[in-house]
Amino acid sequence: MLLGASLNAAAETQESLSAYEHRMALRVERWNRLIPRIALLQYAGGMGTVSTGPGWSYARDHCLETHLLLGFIPKRYNRHAYWTLTARELWMPWRLHIPKTNFEVRPLTVSLSVNSILHEDFWNSQPDRYPSGYYSISTRLRFLLGLGQRFSYNIPESRRVWGRRFSFYYEVSICDLYVRQAILYKGIPFHDLLTIGVGFIHTF
Repeated sequence: MLLGASLNAAAETQESLSAYEHRMALRVERWNRLIPRIALLQYAGGMGTVSTGPGWSYARDHCLETHLLLGFIPKRYNRHAYWTLTARELWMPWRLHIPKTNFEVRPLTVSLSVNSILHEDFWNSQPDRYPSGYYSISTRLRFLLGLGQRFSYNIPESRRVWGRRFSFYYEVSICDLYVRQAILYKGIPFHDLLTIGVGFIHTF
């Protein structure tokens, strides 16, 4: 009887330990998802002359990404140098593998970004020194809609040291301010409303 009770207690302890280990594994997995797996470097594109930052990929086939970019606009003429901060959500519905190679193409990327210039020269609500209604929209926040493509090289597992993929991308985007200008002033050429950005991505 004592032996049976001991075996039951051991089984309950093992079951409890397994449940605990399972909970801990889930907790570690959740924390691991918060670790950025992407590093980006971008030139132009309405987010600064140069911008860089981390990113996260998720969803099926990693078709969704979130980027957080810090950008820099150097000093020109009598203006200050500016820092910018951008949050970008990216959707890539398709992935095409090039046969017998380690290359792949994302033929379409769609992004929605929120960009802010981090300087007192720009504001969310109009200062009192301007007449009422002089600035009808924020000069600090810009919303951008972008379309582009991505070209990637998947590093073979035997050669992976610091990462598993390098990518080059380009994106053509338009911001809410330019759309407003196009509506108010009909003579603006459409190509003057667009900005182009190029960049590199290192996926860990």
